[in-house]
Amino acid sequence: MQERTVDTDGARLATRVFDGPTPDAPTLVLHHGLASSQHIWDLMVPSLAKRFRVVTYDARGHGESSKPSTGYDFARITDDARAVMRATRARRPIVVGHSWGAMVALELAARHPRSLRGFVLVDGGITRMRDAFPTWSAARRALAPPKLAGMPLEEFREMIPRFVGDAFEVTPEVEAIILSVMRVRADGTIAPRLSHSNHFKILRAIWDQDPVSLYARVQAPGLAIFATGRDPEWDARRRAAVRELHATGGPVRVTTIEGVHDVPLQHPRALTRRISAFARTAVG
Repeated sequence: MQERTVDTDGARLATRVFDGPTPDAPTLVLHHGLASSQHIWDLMVPSLAKRFRVVTYDARGHGESSKPSTGYDFARITDDARAVMRATRARRPIVVGHSWGAMVALELAARHPRSLRGFVLVDGGITRMRDAFPTWSAARRALAPPKLAGMPLEEFREMIPRFVGDAFEVTPEVEAIILSVMRVRADGTIAPRLSHSNHFKILRAIWDQDPVSLYARVQAPGLAIFATGRDPEWDARRRAAVRELHATGGPVRVTTIEGVHDVPLQHPRALTRRISAFARTAVG
């Protein structure tokens, strides 16, 4: 594994490159979700690297990357992704995104169709936020991140099992992934690596996005995987969005997986298998 920093327009992005089994192995570029980090993929990378060259990175404002006050619209975020692709020599990779990262992958496929070979959307990039929250003020109130800054690290650690419930076991590896989104201060308290102000800038971009209109512009093959079984109303909204997606005639196949939103933590093996199977088809 090689660690490096990629300079973009206004940000420096912490990036990791995992060599594949052969020099010409196809490349996967993995993009994490909002308020997450590149470590969300850590349970999957060892298996994926047996078949592919794998690139992960912390998006601007997240993880170990720099945290400017601007550049959180999808145009800039997709430019960041392309900068990572160029710097790591990921020529026409398959881009995999989770949650907000799925929305970034969809934007890439629509805005820069020649830059990728295919894309996978993991529990994101299907529904419009505006369908659930008709106004930005309603979305801002409902989706404001919890105020965790100043909480003692050990108190936060004790809360992690409550966050995940019975969805999956909190192993030391999972705990480390969750802790990667926090900065530990000298006094032993924590602070989210993504600031509240930057969090809201990304949320606003998500609220403005219309995924269905993007699907009509997509040329590369895509696979959308969304988690079901959490909330019947939410599942119904997803099914309605999928019908709109299919009506565009775009080259995107939709499938489901039963579970919670953090699919890479709950079902790393199943998700690895699905990504690998899709990638083999997309690469040809």
